[in-house]
Amino acid sequence: MSLDWLRGVWAAIPTPWTADGRVDAGVVRALVDRYAAAGLNGAYTTGTDGEMHVLELDDFKALVDAFADATSANRLPAQIGCTWHHTEGVIERARYARERGIPRVQIALPGWVPLNDAEMLDFFAAIQAALPDVDVIHYNIATCGRFLTGSDYRKILEVTPNLRGSKHTGGNVGSLIDIVGATPGLHHFVVDTQIVPGALFGALGFYSFIANLAPNFATALWRDCENGDWEAAAAKRVRVDAFFAAWRAHWSGVSASPALGKIATAAFLLPEMPLAVRAPYRAGDQSHVTALRHLLETDFPELLA
Repeated sequence: MSLDWLRGVWAAIPTPWTADGRVDAGVVRALVDRYAAAGLNGAYTTGTDGEMHVLELDDFKALVDAFADATSANRLPAQIGCTWHHTEGVIERARYARERGIPRVQIALPGWVPLNDAEMLDFFAAIQAALPDVDVIHYNIATCGRFLTGSDYRKILEVTPNLRGSKHTGGNVGSLIDIVGATPGLHHFVVDTQIVPGALFGALGFYSFIANLAPNFATALWRDCENGDWEAAAAKRVRVDAFFAAWRAHWSGVSASPALGKIATAAFLLPEMPLAVRAPYRAGDQSHVTALRHLLETDFPELLA
């Protein structure tokens, strides 16, 4: 099965809330329009930046409805994050994504109590049995209590042949080398700050926070990696690190990734992006957006190009 669709720069869409706490379908459409115009390779919902941990099923369905309509209209490849606290909840969400025309799901392990090996394989086997026509991408994150290895992925492929790749987090190049070497047929991705070493060692793209702030910069960074222009790619990667280090001084108590994602989006890509996040997490305000915009214009103008 061709996996040509699973590569490049994929934006992690922040979940926009209306003033009365509902998913704002208009903002979802506006964001997807901008992703497509910037030439991103795809977009996905309900990872960490998309507040997967606070979405009730009705919220999830409303978001998928808006996202499916927008990505279909733009012909933008899409994935739906379907992580939940138990197997049936994951399957229920993945079924809905498939029904809405997005048979590509990104799933982390249920993590309040870490899974042992048998439980992990039972989890993936149940997803395969229930959804044999759905592509599965594993969100490999230590928050779930275990970070999967190349050996883990080989075992999972025995029960879940629909596993297509992973989102590699944590920054450990050694573990990425292990995973890519163990499963050369899968498409493994990293995140923004790992893209240069990641691409050198076999990652085929990155799931991107910064695409909501600087999509043109993100696509240029990936283009450098594809072309093997490692000097240019490394220079861009260093600027990304410098940007995050400088921006951290302006967070002023806002540390949750979804809140920062919305501040970043409102600072450039979509000024009308709502800043609200679900309690108990704290949202940013317009002063954070103004400070970020000033930082970008003063010190990092290349991100706004």
